[in-house]
Amino acid sequence: MYRDLPVFLKLFFSLVIVVIGYLILYEIFLLGAKLINDPIDEAILLALQPDHYIPVLDEIMVFLTHFSVYLFSITAISWQITNLIVRKNKTAIKVAGYVWKVFAVVLGIYHLCGLWISSHGIFWWQPHEYRSVFIILSIVSFLIFWFGSKTWEKWDYLERKKWSRIFWITLISVFFTNYLGENNIKRTVGRPRPLHEKYEPWNKQVRVIKDEVVKGSPSYISGHASSLFALLTPAIWAARKKWAKGALVSWAGVHAYTRIYTAAHFPYCTLMGSLFGFLIGTLTYWSFWWCLVPVEKSSLPAPQVKRNTV
Repeated sequence: MYRDLPVFLKLFFSLVIVVIGYLILYEIFLLGAKLINDPIDEAILLALQPDHYIPVLDEIMVFLTHFSVYLFSITAISWQITNLIVRKNKTAIKVAGYVWKVFAVVLGIYHLCGLWISSHGIFWWQPHEYRSVFIILSIVSFLIFWFGSKTWEKWDYLERKKWSRIFWITLISVFFTNYLGENNIKRTVGRPRPLHEKYEPWNKQVRVIKDEVVKGSPSYISGHASSLFALLTPAIWAARKKWAKGALVSWAGVHAYTRIYTAAHFPYCTLMGSLFGFLIGTLTYWSFWWCLVPVEKSSLPAPQVKRNTV
């Protein structure tokens, strides 16, 4: 019965499910603020954050906390724009593979320039104490776009169509998670961050990483953690290979931990932000499930039935 409904009705009902689910989750996570326990959170943060500089690890943590959402966003948006341009054109698809390799080189060079220009506040980059994060950013962005070029060589039209629709599902996930959810929860609860003056003198024990000193905006819930989980969760559900699912989950999880490592959020705020992004992403993905697998099957040409003639 549901399959026979017009597409606009399916979209409407799916959106209604997301809205209702969002409202329920929103209230649950508001109530979750009542479980905040400062002494426990403070003890866990000190236990999870190293009290001294750790070479390489510090730089990786700063890189992940600053550039994870950025890297995913530019990759997803670039891929979607490219896909809308090439469609089914075989020549354009082949060209897209080469263009993405060029992008990989250009982005690698562009991000490497952060070693010299970030200290001057050029573009959107802020000055970094750990300037080597731009070397990591350069390498990672190059690899993402270089291997991303393989999607134009290996994915057929139906596979690209599926991921194109996942892109729109992801936008809905982020809209409900961050624009509607996280911002309003922060304003309502208003819990200060670990480095806020409210937590003095306790926070004098916390190691301050100069590249991530946040005192002003509220801590509950973590926007960074909720954002990346909202972005990655639809892809986690859609990925067929276990290693891909594991890599995406690990990325989101480690990124969430960086918010504790840099003392930007309390552990409880980070955990709740991660859960909020994951649950909204899961709700959105499964509310629009019919856009994916059923479409692939219905898009295939009908099998030809051979009839014997006498």
